Amino acid sequence: MKKTLLKTMYNFGAFAPFRWANRGNVLILMYHRFGEGAGKVSAREFESHLEYLKNHHRVLALSETVEFLQTEKTLPPNSVVITIDDGYRDAYEIAFPLLKKFDFAATIYAITNFSDGKCWLWTDLMRYVLLNTKRDVENRVATAAQINANLKKLPNDEKHAKITEFAKDFGVEIPHLPPSDFAPMNWDQAREMDENGVKIESHTVSHPILTNISANELDFELQNSKKRLEEVLNRRVEHFCYPNGSLNKTVEKAVEKAGYKSATTTEYGFNNLQTERFLLKRIDAQSSIENFAQSASGFENVRKKCKV
Repeated sequence: MKKTLLKTMYNFGAFAPFRWANRGNVLILMYHRFGEGAGKVSAREFESHLEYLKNHHRVLALSETVEFLQTEKTLPPNSVVITIDDGYRDAYEIAFPLLKKFDFAATIYAITNFSDGKCWLWTDLMRYVLLNTKRDVENRVATAAQINANLKKLPNDEKHAKITEFAKDFGVEIPHLPPSDFAPMNWDQAREMDENGVKIESHTVSHPILTNISANELDFELQNSKKRLEEVLNRRVEHFCYPNGSLNKTVEKAVEKAGYKSATTTEYGFNNLQTERFLLKRIDAQSSIENFAQSASGFENVRKKCKV
């Protein structure tokens, strides 16, 4: 849909009927990065999202929402949950102050080795390599995204070996720890957020594709991330997010067995009392306010089905 038409629809309140139609469903928003640049939501854009939610929705904590779904209680109309994946530092520096300003609950799914300073988020490695190589590469960010899409299909060890090979071929030495643009929140920041309504939950130890690892590795990722977060936060950790949204029945059952109460996917859509707690759907929070409203209202869902 053309941006000018979308903006006109937003300005004239064309998404209101779709919000009303979805008022009994739960919207779970998915964010990743904040700041300026491709693939990030700026502070100005995020504030406009929160203003929109303040005017049109009821923001709930994830734990509160899962309890509603578990007990089959009636949810408040137009309920929404804010989730942020991975635990980058920009979630603390940019998103957290604005969430406090609006007094909104949110959830950050943390990768424990990332915040422990033991690893990069692996999808950033190819971005770093292509942004720093002296070789002539067109559309560096898009090329990195395409390479990552292919790497996701490989077994974990093979994936990391391939990244090392790419780095050598492109003449780039990868630092042991990620530079500031790729840096994680630290545990002091995580504790501060957790104590102020932005709860920290599990996104594994090292962010592997869970369908590509062994049963023992799967249990390690699920159980040790939970254990580490509980040590840091001094409370029970009960909610999980599948890295890259990749799962199957074996992974789903392992998450429940590890002691979690819910798990979010990257499958597009809204949730209701019939949605399984370990298959919660989410909607990617688009940066521009008109795209955000289109998705958050449910209009995008209708548009996709009708191929408008």
